[in-house]
Amino acid sequence: MFKQWSERWRDWTGDRRLTDAIRAELRRGGWAVHSAQIRDVRLVAIERPGWVQVYRFAVETTLHTDNPHDRRAAVLLGLSREDGRKSRIDVLLTEDESTWRERLETWSEGLIRRR
Repeated sequence: MFKQWSERWRDWTGDRRLTDAIRAELRRGGWAVHSAQIRDVRLVAIERPGWVQVYRFAVETTLHTDNPHDRRAAVLLGLSREDGRKSRIDVLLTEDESTWRERLETWSEGLIRRR
């Protein structure tokens, strides 16, 4: 019981707007949205007094195509950058780790970073 609760807590984004932004980006990229599982959401950088926040996460999903035999499973690396003074959340979903790391460095430049 504790293990199930722990896994559920670990995969909870804690923010409906963030979940919606991730799902919108999945839809734009042609990935399956309703079967996608958002995993390991963690705050990696923040700017004082907390307006700008950068989160990392992973998304388990499948590539949505017209032919069901061409579907493939994928784990996408994700980042989000939210500025609380603006209404839009920027989201990056990629399979390329180098692209993910570059964007992480760009988005968290000048912010307080977690190890």
